[in-house]
Amino acid sequence: MHLDLSPHLHTEECNILINLLKECHKNMIIMNFFGYCNDLEWKMRKCFKNDYMEKRTKSREHGNAMRKRLHNPPEESET
Repeated sequence: MHLDLSPHLHTEECNILINLLKECHKNMIIMNFFGYCNDLEWKMRKCFKNDYMEKRTKSREHGNAMRKRLHNPPEESET
């Protein structure tokens, strides 16, 4: 089972692989049973994993920055 294949959820690189895989499944119906489209599927899954890891890293960095900001609030200057 795949993730949601909506184009707005993935990078352009992954969207190209998704479209190639859909075309392969559509055009190579019989050959698909013998693993003809497997290489495209593996590349697509690898792309999904890379997307996930990038989003995870960005989220972790954002969380660390927020924690740092909450635990060390800037000192207000008195005038």
